[in-house]
Amino acid sequence: MESTPDKKTKNEPENSRFVRSGRNFRITAGFLFLIVSAELVAQPGLTIYADAGKNNASGGLFIRSAAMVNYGFGKNRIETGFQFGIKNAGNSSFSGFNINASRELSFKSYLFHLQGFYTRKGCSEILCETNWGALIDMRHKRFEIAIGTNFRTYAFKSGAIDEYGINGDASKFHENFNMMYSIGYYIKPADDLWNAGLAITNFDSFMIEQGVNPALRLRGLYKPGSQVCLYAEAWYLTAGFLNMSMNFFGFNFKTGISWNF
Repeated sequence: MESTPDKKTKNEPENSRFVRSGRNFRITAGFLFLIVSAELVAQPGLTIYADAGKNNASGGLFIRSAAMVNYGFGKNRIETGFQFGIKNAGNSSFSGFNINASRELSFKSYLFHLQGFYTRKGCSEILCETNWGALIDMRHKRFEIAIGTNFRTYAFKSGAIDEYGINGDASKFHENFNMMYSIGYYIKPADDLWNAGLAITNFDSFMIEQGVNPALRLRGLYKPGSQVCLYAEAWYLTAGFLNMSMNFFGFNFKTGISWNF
């Protein structure tokens, strides 16, 4: 049974949010430092992107940016990154971080990647969200498939616990074994100079939706060099996939660059 946090003064919730944001940033920065400074025969990489959009829960236009560093050695890869909210970010511009590790597997002529991950992000002034889970993905010619599961926890922030008198037992709630999936098709093989594809999925780098709320993702890729990839995506988010009619939830546009050093 979880204990109820100690009562705080009215000024403390803002300070505690600042402290937690700073702690999360230091944790992420520490992982970035360890990855970059590790003396391994490995290939580091960097991904930077920005996205903007609007949905039924955002209360207007949002703009976010993210940076992720990965380090590959042999058939293994470790990646960590953080996300910042530029517009409509709530009380903290530091809006999330993630850590994942993956390993390449092969079966006959097929290549798979098995991945474990942990993601934390701030949802609102009263709630924060954490997710951890596992994925397995496969890319074969023009098809790309991923399937997995995640365990989600919503936790009330300390200020909300004090303000609304929430008991310790009710301060967190969990969702177990949520389905994650992505099915996509590209018009060209993976190594071509440019490519485009359409996918139906319920997750992204810092976002995991319910299984009944899939998104349509249109992606375009361009590789000006063997180590650089530019990409742009358009997302159409839905709600109530299993209802009699599927409803519009939101949209966003995303563009970024991936660079393997």
